Amino acid sequence: MPESLDRRTLLTGALAASARHRAAGAAPSAPNILHIMTDQQQWATIASRSECRTPHLNRLADSGMLFERSYTPSAVCCPARAMILSGAYHWHNGVYNQVHSPPSVHRDMNADVVLYSQRLRDAGYRLGYVGKWHASYVRTPLDFGFHEVADLEGCDPKLIRQLETNPDRVERRQGLRAVPQRQMRWPGSEPFTMWGYREGPEEATSPFHRAECAIRMMRRFARSARPWHLEVQFVEPHDPYMPLKQYLDRYDAAAIRVPKSFADSFDGKPGLHGRESETWGQVTPDDYRSGRVHYYAYTEQVDAQIGRVLDALRETGQEENTLVAATTDHGDMVGAHRMWIKGWIPYEECYRVPLIVRWPARIRPGSRSGRLVQTHDLAHTYVAAAGAQPMPFADGRSLLPLFDDPQAATWRDQILCAYYGGEYLYTQRIAITGRFKYVFNGFDIDECYDLAEDAEEMRNLVSLGEKRANVDDMRARLYELMNQFDDPYGDLNQKSAPMPGDRYCAPRYLPRGKRLV
Repeated sequence: MPESLDRRTLLTGALAASARHRAAGAAPSAPNILHIMTDQQQWATIASRSECRTPHLNRLADSGMLFERSYTPSAVCCPARAMILSGAYHWHNGVYNQVHSPPSVHRDMNADVVLYSQRLRDAGYRLGYVGKWHASYVRTPLDFGFHEVADLEGCDPKLIRQLETNPDRVERRQGLRAVPQRQMRWPGSEPFTMWGYREGPEEATSPFHRAECAIRMMRRFARSARPWHLEVQFVEPHDPYMPLKQYLDRYDAAAIRVPKSFADSFDGKPGLHGRESETWGQVTPDDYRSGRVHYYAYTEQVDAQIGRVLDALRETGQEENTLVAATTDHGDMVGAHRMWIKGWIPYEECYRVPLIVRWPARIRPGSRSGRLVQTHDLAHTYVAAAGAQPMPFADGRSLLPLFDDPQAATWRDQILCAYYGGEYLYTQRIAITGRFKYVFNGFDIDECYDLAEDAEEMRNLVSLGEKRANVDDMRARLYELMNQFDDPYGDLNQKSAPMPGDRYCAPRYLPRGKRLV
């Protein structure tokens, strides 16, 4: 059950922690924390789950813990990133949809939001941020405890121009040539490139430059006895999928299997499914195959740069005392159900994401966990590992118990995902268990999928009237989750809730259901 701590408690705790660490410094056992993120990367791209090759992420998984049921709490960039940083849902951190787009609800996190970076700084860490931000348009990582940034993007360009964003004087190479191959056109848009390739030296690519900035910052941090935290935030494999040709040539489109979901009729599903698919035009199985190989090649290209960062960590001699986490903000449809990119689409391709954690001092190499975890659990994990003050809202949970027992019986058996929109605003809540997924759509009929029998999510149990006891169980669970986390669409009957809920929220459309057990 989450606790919303009052401001006096937060301030007192933070001041006390800060004083202790100034006096004594961080605990010698406090691990360095290396956080590596890609953008829009599917769960299936790693660990030989598909035709995609990621040898360096696979190496990280083999030496750490691979999470099999890891999910983003929201499948769109800015809210997902704000949740990872704050360990809290939208209504607790203030980011509801894209902070940089014209219909943004809120361009910043709440004024009093607390991020794990601030907790780590109070605990004596040196902090650096490299790459994509996208958690606030009007504030930068330097406003949230980070000491320095490099190759920063994802907030107001006017702010970035005022900052030192190349502290290690990394030269940016030139010499790339873009070759667009597939253009698409939405009903009211001009044609845009969805995939193609680039030719030229790898040293001239954005992922190489970003990795180099991170490597040099890490080397400086490692020369100090002070524990450090470094964020390495890649943009790839976000669309348009434009890998170097040398990576693209490693894939054979003819070998890519087209899933059954590509022929989805959307019968019994919300009307928006069909409309979303139609926006991509008359796509063919060959489009699916071509898009996939470009996406896989782009993913392999960024994997190579992750490998460089991991090699640099080993060369510092600090690998044993460094907690490394590799994940992404959300997934990408990449042609499944005849859709691309992400957003309101509740399928596993968007919500299920890669997550690997390595910490030699705590995690047995080659560990696997099938428990339900979410990326905003990382905030709680980092502060717990560092011995720092806990996060204000317990919307996530530290993964430390799973490091010791990957299949811990006391771990949660249900998770909540929430969505308010990207550019268009939607009301959506998702409850996920080991077997079922329930989607509350404020804009249309609900959905429920049996992930064990219907992995490609083709049969909506709500409209089919099948497995009604399981559907009712999932509805009851969704109310439980909303109430547990003070979701404004729930009953808001917790002491921490700002006001009681009413019948105009979820109860207007969502039956309460009944738990099976």
